[in-house]
Amino acid sequence: MSIFDPSVAKRIVDRILSSNDEILAVSIIDMEGDIIAANSEYLRKALGVSMDEDKYDRTLVASALGLIHVTRDIIEEPRAVITIHKDCKLMLLPLPSFQILVGLVLHWSVNAADYNIADKIESLISDTLWYTS
Repeated sequence: MSIFDPSVAKRIVDRILSSNDEILAVSIIDMEGDIIAANSEYLRKALGVSMDEDKYDRTLVASALGLIHVTRDIIEEPRAVITIHKDCKLMLLPLPSFQILVGLVLHWSVNAADYNIADKIESLISDTLWYTS
């Protein structure tokens, strides 16, 4: 089964959310910026934001991909793009091996750089895909 299958992507989103209480919302995004699956209950309830706003999704992903491509050419492939906000941190994990991006909303107190989130999520996705194939 492909990662682009919405039911598999939804299962991955649910597993990521249940893996850590400090992960507040998750979206699986293809490389064109389309959301394959998401759980944004926290964003709707706590912040009054909807992740279903397609115009914002595409703009954010395009901006992040541009940053990823520029820094990859200068330094190396970035592990994550992190932005810090008043009430939370946003993290975008490029996972080229799966041709997806994983968008996360993290609790504001998480030290995203030291947490090894990228490794854990990549492993969780691999495990989920292996079990569903």
